[in-house]
Amino acid sequence: MPRHPHPPRHPHPPHDLFEPMLDGVDPLSVDVFRAFKRSIGLNRHLMMAMLANEETHPAQAGCLMALSRADGISQSDLAAMLHVSRPTVTTMLQKMEAAGTVERRTDEADQRVTRLYLTPAGTELAERMRSVHARIISVTIGAMPEDDRRELLRLLEGLNARAVDMLHAAGDDR
Repeated sequence: MPRHPHPPRHPHPPHDLFEPMLDGVDPLSVDVFRAFKRSIGLNRHLMMAMLANEETHPAQAGCLMALSRADGISQSDLAAMLHVSRPTVTTMLQKMEAAGTVERRTDEADQRVTRLYLTPAGTELAERMRSVHARIISVTIGAMPEDDRRELLRLLEGLNARAVDMLHAAGDDR
């Protein structure tokens, strides 16, 4: 009998393979959460695969695209826009600055503020990232029927609203 290099994957693995049953959480909600996490992971892997020939990481791609829309933004505002911490942005910007895609300049009016600008190489890379993002969206979400996309949007907006409410209640203003 031929042996496959990878065992077949179960479309819906049993709950106990990955997560124990959670007290107070119904199995359907666990399945939905697992599918949501899988979707995020698969789309992240797809992004990484499509960026394999580029000299950037998916997080940097998002940063480049944000800067292409808001050149001259402060580091704090960029962190807020990307929903990451300021130290995370600082580390990312150090790498991007070393790669020659961004430059930091002190704000002339307020010396405490550092402004971020794309270099010509950064502008070119941001345009390539925009094309990669467009392709990913087209082949995944864009391939779904319009009614399904509208329903998915409605559901995700509801999920996001509940998460934002919980973050606000916890004192996090993301």
